[in-house]
Amino acid sequence: MINIKKHIVSIVIPSYNSHSTIKECIKALLNQNVERDYEIVVVDSSDDKGVVEMLKEFPKVKVHYFEKHVNAGKARNLGVKLSRGEIIAFIDSDCIAPENWLKKILKYFDEYPQICGVLGVYTGGRSLLEKICGGEFLEEFSIGFFDGFIEGNCAFKREIFEKGCFWSERSRSEYVDLAKCIKFKIKKPVLWDPDLKVLHLGRVTWGKIIKSGISKFEEDKKNKVLLARSSLLAFMLIAGFLLFPYSLLTMNFKYLLLSILPNILLVYYAFKDRMLSFKYRILFLPYSILIKWVFWLGWIYALSREVFKRAKII
Repeated sequence: MINIKKHIVSIVIPSYNSHSTIKECIKALLNQNVERDYEIVVVDSSDDKGVVEMLKEFPKVKVHYFEKHVNAGKARNLGVKLSRGEIIAFIDSDCIAPENWLKKILKYFDEYPQICGVLGVYTGGRSLLEKICGGEFLEEFSIGFFDGFIEGNCAFKREIFEKGCFWSERSRSEYVDLAKCIKFKIKKPVLWDPDLKVLHLGRVTWGKIIKSGISKFEEDKKNKVLLARSSLLAFMLIAGFLLFPYSLLTMNFKYLLLSILPNILLVYYAFKDRMLSFKYRILFLPYSILIKWVFWLGWIYALSREVFKRAKII
């Protein structure tokens, strides 16, 4: 059992051009209602040193500046190395934690010694898209293994990083490698509490969903198996999209079924989404499928751009 009065706790914040939000984030963290010392580590790689200068107002905050931009996953990995805590909490620079946030995290580690991590959700979504992506429709408290979670509101024991787990250093879904490592290597569950909330000031737009699809294509290019798998799904989606109006015009039931078939995969992925409670997976199924479609449109656009670029070179 972790004795929360004994172990050092660290809070790691990745920062990139966060001038407009990070002060409020830090103020909230310095105002935590917990009777113990804790360190705040900021890993900043903004285009200028404005954030560094701004945070001089808070001498207790340890700021590490990198001139070369590092993405959020790499910044978190650097933060782990630069911190001292046995428990390492992660929050994003555009999030504001309530005063009991850290206390609640430490309480869970103390009460559930079998877990290696604690997960939370966002609040403050202005649109249905933001609420879904932020986990605001998650209601169940659960302990287990999860393929995805919100990177900007979580905490883990240092031991999982010492045993070789790390954040994915990619431009999207930085949780992927960490979640896999916890499940297959560490083999200790994590606790997910939808009542562990932070206010998210950042915006989630359809443009960001498209960019996420573009980023996936860039990742898939580095792995032939992933590229082949994603290309097959993309081809099926395009074929189904083109076949659907033709099936309606010709009243051909066979073509209609074939056009719908690719979307079954999207339905499957939507039902696997643990960011929604089951009843909301059903209620928002069409909207969740739309989100998947927009994501894959970004991937298809990136593929088309790559093909065109190579054709010009040839």
